[in-house]
Formats: sequence, C-alpha cells, structure tokens
Amino acid sequence: MTINTTPKEKPAGDCNPTAGTINDLDFPTGQRPRKAFETLRAAFAIQGHALHRTDPTDGPVAYWVERWGMVRNLSTLDDALEFLKQIGGRA
Repeated sequence: MTINTTPKEKPAGDCNPTAGTINDLDFPTGQRPRKAFETLRAAFAIQGHALHRTDPTDGPVAYWVERWGMVRNLSTLDDALEFLKQIGGRA
C-alpha cells in the first residue's frame, strides 16, 4: 500500500523567518555590528541603564542611554563603551 503525501513547503517572503539575511555572519565573531551592540546593551542593563539605537537601515545610526528619565546621546559604540566604563560596567 502506498501513501501519497504532498511535500511540506515553507512559506516564502515575510512569513518565513529564514527568508533573506537574518544574521551578520559575513563578519568575524568579534566584528559583528549587531553582536557588539547587543553585548553592550546587556552590559548596560546589568548597570541599570537601557541602551538604544536607531534602525541601521534608516541611515547613520544614533545611540543613546537612558536611566531614570535621563538620556545621554552617544555618537558611536566606542563612546557607549567609554560611558559604560564610567558608570562602573564592563563589556
């Protein structure tokens, strides 16, 4: 007896989370922009601060840190790292 089944298909486009580029594996681990940001974000969270950034696909990225309603604008991830050191954190 043969059972005919149709092959399962994955949705395409926006419905498929694996469609398109979802990571930055074109960079070595230490140089992945997204990983660097997320690492700093976690380090700031440990210190009680929230690190944010604008969407990189919208153009130049702006960073800022906030805590208790106070905001500090930062130009680069290096500036964010320096500020993290100032508040007693480490990445």
